[in-house]
Amino acid sequence: MHELKLMSEPQRTPIALAMSPDIPGTLKNYAAGLSCFTKFCDNFSIPESDHMPASKFILSSFVTTRGAGSVRKSAIKSWLLGVELWHHINGAPWHGSVELARCVEGAVKLAPVSSHRAKCDPITIEHIHSLRRNLDLTNSFNIAVFAITCIAFWCCCRYIYSHSFVLC
Repeated sequence: MHELKLMSEPQRTPIALAMSPDIPGTLKNYAAGLSCFTKFCDNFSIPESDHMPASKFILSSFVTTRGAGSVRKSAIKSWLLGVELWHHINGAPWHGSVELARCVEGAVKLAPVSSHRAKCDPITIEHIHSLRRNLDLTNSFNIAVFAITCIAFWCCCRYIYSHSFVLC
């Protein structure tokens, strides 16, 4: 039986620092992956002792069973990063490999068209002006639509502006 050893606080610090740029979103995505992996193991009656460290076979089976034909590459990769982080935090070896990367690529090729969104042209200030010209601003619903549109547009502009500089 595999005995689990938890890492000490100094050992966990580099992992926490590596995740710090986007902790809330990262943890949410990683937790989803870990939850999906745990459900996969439960559905296939994989003993808990085999969950960690997960073998190459179990990891590849997880990707091909849960990811193939159903989700995008970014989701599969995020799931695996969550499982990998879980292994690292608990001091277990990670058996991600070239074969696992090939499974991810194969699973992506089976993803339905509906899981991919085509890139669309950006919204411009001209679009905002056109919307304004075509709304009846005596109608409270139209006022709300225009207000939300302006807020979203200018917030996105500000976000892009604030993230376009490289800080040293």
